[in-house]
Amino acid sequence: MSRIFITGDTHGSYDIQKLARKNFPEGKTLTKDDYMIICGDFGCVWGGVSWI
Repeated sequence: MSRIFITGDTHGSYDIQKLARKNFPEGKTLTKDDYMIICGDFGCVWGGVSWI
């Protein structure tokens, strides 16, 4: 069964904590059938830096 998760802007190290295990424990059980929708900016892919 697929699940859908929706969040707002995620600006690198400032907002990435909303996806940390402490704040988003469901992330530990995500599968390829699940969806994570980020509405707004997602600045974690720029500059070759991995924030997760």
